Amino acid sequence: MQRLLDQHPLRHGAHPSREDGMCAMEMVAWLAGERHSDEPECSCPVIASFVRAVNDGLPSDDTRDQLLRPLVPRFVNTRGSAADQRRRGLLVADAVVRQFVPHLLQKRGLRGEAEALQALPAVTCVARARTALHALDYWAKSQHAARWVLQRAIEGAPAPLYVAGAVQVIKLAGDPRAWELAVQLAAGLACGPVGDRQAVARIEPELDPARSSGRSS
Repeated sequence: MQRLLDQHPLRHGAHPSREDGMCAMEMVAWLAGERHSDEPECSCPVIASFVRAVNDGLPSDDTRDQLLRPLVPRFVNTRGSAADQRRRGLLVADAVVRQFVPHLLQKRGLRGEAEALQALPAVTCVARARTALHALDYWAKSQHAARWVLQRAIEGAPAPLYVAGAVQVIKLAGDPRAWELAVQLAAGLACGPVGDRQAVARIEPELDPARSSGRSS
């Protein structure tokens, strides 16, 4: 399996055929024996939306292969219920407000604001999403992409429609650690219903100053 993966590096964007290249979700379809598509039937649409955004945001094919490709087999057979999609959407919203934005603020020297957001309770329901949005309005009002993700979660929008917005916060940071956080979240999303929050809890970073320094075809 690894030899086959090595023969097909990940590429940016969607592709007309496998011979033209594969993004991460197109590779999922290939591994699952499905027709060529970046929306494989076997995968959770929330995972697919987030991973497509990460795939296309990563700065190079080498980085895609290093960070994202090892996770591709985990995204096979992740499709579940509507409740699973809502839960995964909240996991993304939680990561935005307690990981992604704090990392960006830390880079900008706003340590107090970063720590205040990181100390928030996990976003596990709409009520906590509202609390997180109020905190963003106070500590990081300029983070429009993060606020947009939280607002859509609060409104009950389908999670596949808003989770890709989280990657905009990663792009603003743009450093290797930010992309590591995005890929770690993708790995956490691929865990089962019981393991999702445990996985994200394990990868949730501490603020560390020493470490801080639209899809196309």
